Amino acid sequence: MSVHSATEKIFRFLCSLKLAVLIIIALGTIAGIGTIVEARYDTYTAQKLVYHSWYMYVVLGMLCVNLTAVIVDRYPWQKRHIGFISAHVGIIILLVGSYITHVSGVDGTMAFEVGDKNKYVVTRDTEVVVYHLKDLENAEKIFSSDVDFLLHSPKKNPLVISTEEGKITMHDYMPYATEETSITATDKVTAGPALRFQMQNQFANFVEWIVQSGSQPAKMSLGPVQIILLKANKKYEVEKGQNQIVLSPTKSPNQVHYEIYDKEAKKIEQGNVPSGGVFTTPWMNTSFRIVQYYPKAKIEHNYKRLERPNATSTSAVLVSFMGKDYWLGLDTAIELYADQSVYFITYGSMRIDVGFSMTLKKFEVENYQGTQMAKSYQSIMDVPGVGEKVISMNEPLTHNGFTFYQSSFEQDRMGKPIASILSVNYDPGRWLKYLGSFLIIFGAIMLFYFKRFGLKAKKS
Repeated sequence: MSVHSATEKIFRFLCSLKLAVLIIIALGTIAGIGTIVEARYDTYTAQKLVYHSWYMYVVLGMLCVNLTAVIVDRYPWQKRHIGFISAHVGIIILLVGSYITHVSGVDGTMAFEVGDKNKYVVTRDTEVVVYHLKDLENAEKIFSSDVDFLLHSPKKNPLVISTEEGKITMHDYMPYATEETSITATDKVTAGPALRFQMQNQFANFVEWIVQSGSQPAKMSLGPVQIILLKANKKYEVEKGQNQIVLSPTKSPNQVHYEIYDKEAKKIEQGNVPSGGVFTTPWMNTSFRIVQYYPKAKIEHNYKRLERPNATSTSAVLVSFMGKDYWLGLDTAIELYADQSVYFITYGSMRIDVGFSMTLKKFEVENYQGTQMAKSYQSIMDVPGVGEKVISMNEPLTHNGFTFYQSSFEQDRMGKPIASILSVNYDPGRWLKYLGSFLIIFGAIMLFYFKRFGLKAKKS
């Protein structure tokens, strides 16, 4: 067989109906598998394991080859081929645009409290970061890497991170797990305080924990008041706009210092209260009781493996260091102690810098009459170079290539909105997808035109 005849045979197969049928069957099979996986697990798992799998891309690549070969096979093209070529080219452009969006696009969320600035989008992609704590105030990042433990399980391919004192190894993974947390006392130098409190009045009665970790104060908004817990010997500058109770450790391990401020940041009252003690706030005669107090505390996370995800499930990875094992959950962190060093390791959702900071100036909610169900809600944002812009449920904001949609909001125990949640989308392949869709529709119209009218004109 000559080279020319072999090439001709291959080309005939690439533009054949037989290949097109095989591709359609393959796509239908993959879509069916994806539907089963999505029903059994969730959309994210189906996307990772099926819809964005290498075999899906192979089949879609063969579809593009088949469409291109069919177009070339019709050469020299005639006027009646306009619809046929447009539809086929449109499909190819649509697929290319979708691939560009998948590779380079951004799809995530941003959360804002009133008055807060933010410039980071939180995505579903994950990363591992390790810091070397030189002292209580300074940390050096020694490792950072994107990870996809669902596709590349550390059970088969352990992630090994070298440090001065030994290796940090991630060697097991729970894609779906339930998390149980407990708060216990510790003597670690870097640990912050933890306080379990009860707030009670004629309208409400609840008990909650607040735990300070890291370098920033712990904050909790509860309707008309914000609770703030500081680390020992730390100062806090009270801001106007909300009633605040500022709590901090004292020299006594059984006492907490409290300061009460009004909305104008004016100090109303201060004092020390022992564990089990009570003080009364000036708002609705609410009592504040110290139920339990640890000057230094740690949060312990325990995980139980699940066969499939649920509404509250998370993922977790097993970390080994200096002969000890620790389970590290998604969006949590642990401290690893060596003889002379402390390492801080995080496994969390990846954050992407959008290139500018926005500030939530005001958040407004309108409820259905006589209910606490939200009818509509909107965020009034301060956008650099633009000024104040309203982002509502039906009015997104597009800026610097990113589109921001009002997605949802978070409430405290009293039902007061405390944070606005925006969905953020960056779609570099959008215009290719629009163009491809237009060409497909145009091609279908032209095919209909030539079939109905072109043929009649030819007969006449």
